[in-house]
Formats: sequence, structure tokens, C-alpha cells
Amino acid sequence: MEKQKTAVALGFFDGVHRGHRRVIEKAVEMAAGRLTPAVFTFTMQKTGPAKKQNAGEITTLEQKIRILQSMGVLKIYAPDFLDFCGLSGEAFVQQILKEEMDAAAVCCGKDFRFGKGASCGAADLRRFCKAEGMECAVLDEVMDEGKAVSSTRVRQAIADGEMEKAAELLGRRYCLDFLVEHGKALGRKLQFPTINQPIPPEMVLPRFGVYATMAVVEGKIYAGVTNVGVRPTVEKGMAPRAETYLIGFSGDLYGRAVPVQFLSFLRPEQKFHSVEALREQIGRDAVKAAQIVKKALQTEETML
Repeated sequence: MEKQKTAVALGFFDGVHRGHRRVIEKAVEMAAGRLTPAVFTFTMQKTGPAKKQNAGEITTLEQKIRILQSMGVLKIYAPDFLDFCGLSGEAFVQQILKEEMDAAAVCCGKDFRFGKGASCGAADLRRFCKAEGMECAVLDEVMDEGKAVSSTRVRQAIADGEMEKAAELLGRRYCLDFLVEHGKALGRKLQFPTINQPIPPEMVLPRFGVYATMAVVEGKIYAGVTNVGVRPTVEKGMAPRAETYLIGFSGDLYGRAVPVQFLSFLRPEQKFHSVEALREQIGRDAVKAAQIVKKALQTEETML
């Protein structure tokens, strides 16, 4: 049986925001049942393109893959940047797109760069693809408030704690889903047990503070209160982490990746004069978070 050729969306796709989604959706459309919808992306284990280094990643590779698969992508090729960054633009098309991915069609955003030193752009891609008999589509940016949707804007919204804006740019809520680790059970002593998710240093850091969040655990939706930061009242010298109190949940989630979706910033992180004052504030935060989540879910039901 002859192997099916692919329609490939090209990009790093960090965050898989609305602009990225247009490119990916175009690849799925170009596949149209006759080709395999595919994505070429990459990882940055040691280094990456200059403008992407140390920028703070929005999604992990695992998150990105899940999102791509949910969009209908069936093949994902994600080599490390070092494995292909020395290729010329022409060699990239021949060796990666033609030989490795068996592409019959490719698409990208108009700002896509490739080839050694990012020496080639969309016009070069069209030219190289034409020489190889590949269809090539180059798409304009998706605009929001007169500006292009970009990973830079998403990062800034997250860093500012503007989770509503981040969701608008992403086309879905910003989400952390790192493995739950054992903490010091201080939340349990406060009568608000939390799940502790350290934030890896390569990820973008949300503004430190307290957020209304939600998570789906075993098919059930829980409203949550998430503190992002270093827990100034009870511990010093701790790496940034997300600590989430899931309202009404009881159970063991250690070692599991729990997707925590961020809805709204509630207040800055602060130091309390006593543990009792902290407990009272978490109670108030929980009431407010539950109201925000309830309203969001009602709005979504109305929209469906």
C-alpha cells in the first residue's frame, strides 16, 4: 500500500495561539482526505533561534502535541533545533519536508523564517516548494485590536496576570498541567489542601498572585484558587510554583499532570501577619473564584 503524502504546517507554534491555529487549520484543509495532516515544529533542548531563546515557553511539548492532535493533526515531526539549524533553506525543503515528511503541500505564516541563520523567508519557501512540485500556502497574520496575534503578546498577557486577554489571544484558556508533587502539607493544615505544581524554569512565569482557576479531575469540573509565586507567609527561598486549592475535591493527585485553567487574577501575592489571617483570606478567595467559574461555565453553555 502506498504511503500517504502529507500537508505540513510549519512553525514553532509555542502556545498554539489563534494565528498558529489558522496555519494548522489550513494544513488540515489542504489535506482534505487525500493527504495526512502534519506539523513540523521543533524543541530547544540546548539552543534555539535567537529571538526565541529565553523568551519563556507558553506550552510544553506534551501540551502542544495534545492541542495539535485535537485539531486533527495526525503526524508531528519535532526534532531538536540543533539537528537541522545548519541546513540551507533549499536543503531544509529537500531533506526535511520532501524526504523526512513526504510533503505534497506546506503552509506557513508570512513571517516564517528557515534555513541557516534564518536566511530564508516565505517567498523562498514558495520558490523551493515549486521546484519540488509541492503546493505552498502563505497566510497573513490574525489581527486582534489592530495588532497581530503573537506569542510575544500572549507571554506579556500571562506575565501581567491578564488571563482574560491571554485566553482571547490563545483561543482557549491559559493552562498549567505539570506533575503534582508533594509539598509540606501546609495547605492541609490550613484546611485548604492544595496540589503543588513547580513551574519549570524554561516556562513563562505568570504574574505572582492569586487566581480564579478550574480543573477537570476524573470528568468532574472543580473551581479552584491558585497561588503562583513563592509563598511569602510560610516559606522563604522556594522556586516559583502553582499551588491550587480545588474547591470540594478530596483525593490523591500526586504524580499526575492536572491541567489547571486560569480564568482571572484575584489579588497580588502578599505576606500575612498570621496563618489565621491567611486562612481567612483563602476562604474569601474561594468564594470569589467559585462565582467566577460558575459564571464562565454558564456563559459557555449559552454560547454552545
